[in-house]
Amino acid sequence: MHSALFTRFEPELRRLTDFNFCRVKMRTVLYGKKAANLYTQAFVQNTQARALYQESEDTYYRANDAASYDDWRRARHQWDYFYNRH
Repeated sequence: MHSALFTRFEPELRRLTDFNFCRVKMRTVLYGKKAANLYTQAFVQNTQARALYQESEDTYYRANDAASYDDWRRARHQWDYFYNRH
């Protein structure tokens, strides 16, 4: 299980700094391979969750921005219609 889990998360683990990699090794020594793998899995999933949350937040703000612009355009058209008719 140790090698399979590390192979599964290998791209994320390569992005770890030397300090974090040392922490993984330290956890392996302190808690055993299974617990160290679970800590590593939790770290990777937390990183992915943070990235997905920020992406969804950006999408929400872009949608809100587009809706605000549409409201502004509608109000501008309404103002132009009422105040510039002859």
